[in-house]
Amino acid sequence: METWLLLAAAVLIPLLVLLRSGRSRRLPPGPPAVPLLGNLLWLRHSAADVEPLLLRLFGRYGPVVTLRIGSRLTIFVADRCLAHAALVGAGTALADRPRAATSSLLGVTDNIITRANYGAVWRLLRRNLVSETLHPSRKLREAGDAPGSVVEAFQYTMFCLLVLMCFGERLDEPAVRAIEDAERTWLLYISRKLSVFFLLPSVTKHLFRGRLRVAHALRRRQMELFVPLINARREYKRQAMEGQPPAKETTF
Repeated sequence: METWLLLAAAVLIPLLVLLRSGRSRRLPPGPPAVPLLGNLLWLRHSAADVEPLLLRLFGRYGPVVTLRIGSRLTIFVADRCLAHAALVGAGTALADRPRAATSSLLGVTDNIITRANYGAVWRLLRRNLVSETLHPSRKLREAGDAPGSVVEAFQYTMFCLLVLMCFGERLDEPAVRAIEDAERTWLLYISRKLSVFFLLPSVTKHLFRGRLRVAHALRRRQMELFVPLINARREYKRQAMEGQPPAKETTF
């Protein structure tokens, strides 16, 4: 009996999706998509290859392209005038974003400025980013007139700035390098290995358990680095609110 129910659901759900999409508004052009699975392009390309893929699609379909990643619909805009009309002219209507499919699998929240829903949390994050951002002058050369790597110096400076914005601490170089390594490893892994979970995450989470284990290990590494800094900042603010002379912010 359960087998027949599963077969019936497998047939009816794609039909319902097709009927619903037929009644929806006309979307910009894009490659063909399979209901529930999305564009089959993602079977041959990873999220890390999205830029060259989009360049080819823009040349074929025009400045606005529709792509489906699993059941998630994404529209990419290449023309700057259209992008201005969408993001500035219709900014409020297009400011929200759907919850990431991998968030629940990895046990992470969307309370960061790049993933938060448009609302009170996002506005608070944006206000904090704008009002608390510092722009100190940094020395890019450390030894004489020897040429250095501009990209490396810029990335390190940005991480120092982000750490200061997030935790209110000026960390020493080993601590900043550890955070930089953890974040870079995490971002590269999710862009190259976790795109499979956009396609039927309830199924792929069992097929690719190893990838989830690695992702959880990377998240634990981030927690080991961030939680002590968060707790130290909370203690500093608590002492300040209670009128106690807070201990001088130290360099970790």
